[in-house]
Amino acid sequence: MSENPSAPRREEAPVGVNAMIPNTARIMDYLLGGTANFASDRAVGDTAFANWPGQPGGVEGVRVDLHAARDALGRIVSHLAGECGVRQFLDLASGLPTMGNTHEAARRAAPGCRVVYVDNEPGVTAHGQALLASDADTVFLDGDFRDPHDILRRAAKVLDFSRPVGLVLFGVLHFVEDTDGPERIPAELLAAVPSGSYLALSHFAKDDTDVALNAMLTEMDKQTGDSVVRRTRSEVERFFDGMDVVPPGVVPTESWRPPQGASGPAPLPMWCGLASKR
Repeated sequence: MSENPSAPRREEAPVGVNAMIPNTARIMDYLLGGTANFASDRAVGDTAFANWPGQPGGVEGVRVDLHAARDALGRIVSHLAGECGVRQFLDLASGLPTMGNTHEAARRAAPGCRVVYVDNEPGVTAHGQALLASDADTVFLDGDFRDPHDILRRAAKVLDFSRPVGLVLFGVLHFVEDTDGPERIPAELLAAVPSGSYLALSHFAKDDTDVALNAMLTEMDKQTGDSVVRRTRSEVERFFDGMDVVPPGVVPTESWRPPQGASGPAPLPMWCGLASKR
């Protein structure tokens, strides 16, 4: 799962992107083995996660965790575009659309799927728009996932909300405190789409016994200014209240319909699940 050393580097930054300032989305792209990153991102990626917990830990451990989440996203989106016949997707707080993201997974199963990505970080938006400039069926919007009504209003110019939509909230809701009502976000999105639409999400799992992980997340919170709220399986299942949960239910990312014979290091715990609107 390490970086591909032969992959070409995109060192010329698109307009609106500062290659000298590290960016979380580009660091994630680097750790996933992508090419939409710069020297500043790689330097941070090689040093910032030296103490990341897990087996393996450190930078390779982060790569295991990121690949587990991205692979689960790919399997879920492929299922929606393939078996479920969904042809349009709204992916919120998506990060950069690289390395097996939603539009790639959807079109492997069904060419012609339309995808709207949304992120509220200006550098990510500018970079995402540049990466997708030649893709007529994929749009990257600048928007805050905490404001679903604004996102839905603008996404409606691309997506047909009278037809089923795949709503993707991967790695999103754990940034919303309980006091801010995280359940409001998927509820408002689901209210705008018809029966037969789907909600896919992933979420950091809670394990009060994992002292090392607790310490690492606390330190990461200090460095990034983000607050990560880890939740139990039952707490994550509540995001699907009133929906039909697709088997195998809310499970660790590596356990959502893994390929036959899949094996490898276990990632740190993160829940994921998929459910349909009745």
